Amino acid sequence: MNVLMINLPFSGHTNPTLPLTRELVSRGHRVTYVNAEPFRASIEATGAAFVPYRDFPPDLSEEARKRCCFRAAFDTAMALSDAYDVLIYEMFFYPGIEVANRKHIPCVRQFSQPAWSFETWARTPPLFRLSAKLIDLQMMTRQEARRMGFARSCLRDGILSREPDLNIVYVPEAFQDCRSSFDERYLFMVPQPSGTASRQRIPYDEMRAPIVYISLGSIISNRGFCRECIRAFGNREYSVILNTGKVRPETLGRIPDNIYAYSFVPQIEVLSHADAFLTHCGMNSINEAIYAAVPLVAMPFLNDQITNAARIVDLGLGVRVRSFPSRGKSLYEAVGRVIGNAGIRENVEKMRGTLMHQINWDMVIERIENLAKTQ
Repeated sequence: MNVLMINLPFSGHTNPTLPLTRELVSRGHRVTYVNAEPFRASIEATGAAFVPYRDFPPDLSEEARKRCCFRAAFDTAMALSDAYDVLIYEMFFYPGIEVANRKHIPCVRQFSQPAWSFETWARTPPLFRLSAKLIDLQMMTRQEARRMGFARSCLRDGILSREPDLNIVYVPEAFQDCRSSFDERYLFMVPQPSGTASRQRIPYDEMRAPIVYISLGSIISNRGFCRECIRAFGNREYSVILNTGKVRPETLGRIPDNIYAYSFVPQIEVLSHADAFLTHCGMNSINEAIYAAVPLVAMPFLNDQITNAARIVDLGLGVRVRSFPSRGKSLYEAVGRVIGNAGIRENVEKMRGTLMHQINWDMVIERIENLAKTQ
């Protein structure tokens, strides 16, 4: 089977697709993966053939990267002349189904967050809908849609109105809103995450337990939040690993000895040492925490993070705190409520067992192979 995979250059949408890529290659299938150059190493590590975007300079600003990536991914995929048996794309790159139609091959969609349906959309908070419209304005303007040959295009319609025959959702079923609105075309499975080699060395053996990990993901960075965490947790009983993101640690002033601040951390490795995780509630971070059996302090901001945080509380996997403006005292007290909480830890362990039980690569690969035979 000759597989074409397409994605956008964002870690939260690319990393969840790598286990399937690796599994396809391990079973003897040829996989060609289209993405931006920064993802070459992680994609090639799966055994897939990497194809970089055409006309996509490496030094683009973040705004330019957002503005150009849809067109670059689409044009690069359409320019490939090889014959493919199936196309696999991640939900954010919703034109993937149009690429498959133009190449006359079936397609598979992957969800890195809870799947969307008309039922879930009707229940989404106004902020979520506004975010979808902002994405259209930033990344897929009407002018770009016309240039790519679409009569009209928007994130909402691209996901809700264009359903492939097979959808793989990398989310625990307990986190899926309106689960009954998704039929047999939707498979729910969370592959066990695997970390990549990192040059960042973190001195775990110097740290005093318990260890608290704080990260707002790869997109949200805020100097004020970092300083608030340092004030709240500095010189206290916890060792804290603080992911500062785009904020350079040296700009945060004096950092107490029990705070270990880094602009990048190997998250899966860190979670294997952590006793609590203060998170923005991105689905990838939640999945990785569950597999590491780490209780959660939920601090959501936008999109699916808000409903994910509600699920964390409902399922007894952690507690929720207010987002910006956040108070350090509240963060500190919330960590105290989950550290050593036997009930929360037991619930996380049970959820971990559920996720491991749901992994069925044989079924997933068979469904993809059967779909490819229909072309």
